[in-house]
Amino acid sequence: MPTIPHQVAGRLLRSTLLATMLSLLLPAGESTIRSQAETQTPTLVERLVRAYAFVGGGSGVFLSRDGLVLTNHHVFINMGDDLEVRLAGGRTFTAEMLGTDPVGDLTLLRVKPADGWSPGDPPWNWAELAPADALVPATPVIAVGNPFGLGNLDDVPTISHGVLSTGRIVRGDYTDAVQGDAPVNPGNSGGPLFDRRGRLIGINGQIRSRTGFRINSGIGLAITAPQIAAFLPHLREARGSTVRHTALPKGVELAATGEGEVKVAKAEGSLLKPDDILLRIAQRRVTSLPTAIGLFASLPWEPGAIVPALVRRDGSELTLAIGAGRTPLPGRAYHGWSADERLLGGNQALVLDHIDDDSPAARAGLATGDRLLSLNGTAVASKVDMLRALLPVESGDTVTVEAVGRDGTRKNVKVRIASKE
Repeated sequence: MPTIPHQVAGRLLRSTLLATMLSLLLPAGESTIRSQAETQTPTLVERLVRAYAFVGGGSGVFLSRDGLVLTNHHVFINMGDDLEVRLAGGRTFTAEMLGTDPVGDLTLLRVKPADGWSPGDPPWNWAELAPADALVPATPVIAVGNPFGLGNLDDVPTISHGVLSTGRIVRGDYTDAVQGDAPVNPGNSGGPLFDRRGRLIGINGQIRSRTGFRINSGIGLAITAPQIAAFLPHLREARGSTVRHTALPKGVELAATGEGEVKVAKAEGSLLKPDDILLRIAQRRVTSLPTAIGLFASLPWEPGAIVPALVRRDGSELTLAIGAGRTPLPGRAYHGWSADERLLGGNQALVLDHIDDDSPAARAGLATGDRLLSLNGTAVASKVDMLRALLPVESGDTVTVEAVGRDGTRKNVKVRIASKE
C-alpha cells in the first residue's frame, strides 16, 4: 500500500486537534474510548486522505476498489472534456462519467484502468456509506477538501472538523441533506464529510451566507449517505446519461393547515384524497409544506416509481403507494436539429435542414437531408406534428426517431435529449 506523501504526513500532526475535539465531545467516564480516539486519529486521518480525490475545481471521494468516484454535478459540469482525478500527492488518472444527477447534484465517475493501477491493489482507499441512524446531531464530523484551490499548490487536501448540526433535512433543491459546521468553502464541493469512524456521512455541496459571498459562515449542506445509497445503482448503470428524481404527482396540490400540518388540497388521479393529512413521505416525517414537496422529490425516478406516504384520513392512519411524478431537469430540452416542410413526390414531408455539431442528434447518427417519419411512434409530416410529438419530452428523455436518409436508407435511432441553458 503506497505511503502518504511527506506534505500529507506533516498535516497529520495537526490531527491532535481533532483528537482533542473528539475527547471533549465524548461523555465523562469514557476514558478508554477517549484514549483510543487520541491514538487512532492519525491512522483515521491518513485513511480519509487516501479516500479523497481532487476533481476539477472541487473535490470527490472514492467509493470502491474499482475506482468509482463521487462528486457534485456542479463540479462535473465545469470540468469540460478533461475528466481527471488526482490523488493527494499528485498522481493523476483519467476518468469517465457513468451518470449524473443535476437535481440532486451528484455525478459518478470511474477511473479508467488504463492508467497503470491494479484492482487488486488500488492506490486509494474507499469510503463506506454511513447508515441513516448515524446521522445524529452533535456527531463529530471531518471534512476533506480543496478550499479555494489551496491544494492545487502542493497536492495536499485540507482537513476541517466540527459537528453534525442536524439530522436529515430538506433545504431547497437538496431534498435529503444534513447541515454541519465543519468549515467548507468553494473547492470543498463534491468532497466527503466523514464521521469519526471514517464512514461517509455525505457529500459537501452548498454553503449558506447572509452576505451572498461564497465564504464559510459555519453552515454547510451535505447530500446524505442514504440518498447516495439510493441513487448510486442508477448512476452506475446510467451509461453516461442523466438520473431523474421523483416529484409530487401531477394533479396533486398541497397546503399548510393552521395547525402546522400539511394537507392535500387537490388530488386528481391519485390515491391521495382532499383533506388527507400527510404524516410521513418516503419514511421521513413531514414538518412543513416545503419539506413535503421536497420529500416527494427525494427518490430516484423510473417508469412506475412510487413514493410511500403515511396519511391521516378520517381519524385513521393509512400507508399509500403514491404514483410519482417526475422532477424536470434544469435548462431546456435540446435535441440539436431543425427541420423544414417540403414537397417530396407531391406529398408534404418534414426534412432535417440543420444538425448542430456534437449534438444529441449528431451523436445518434441523424444528418442534414434526412426525412423524419415518426418521433416516439407518432407520424410527423409538419412542424406542428413535430412540436406536438416533442411537447411531453424533457431533458434526459430518449426519443426514438424513424427517418429516411438521402440515399433511401431507413434509420431507426434513439436520441437522448440533453439539457441546455
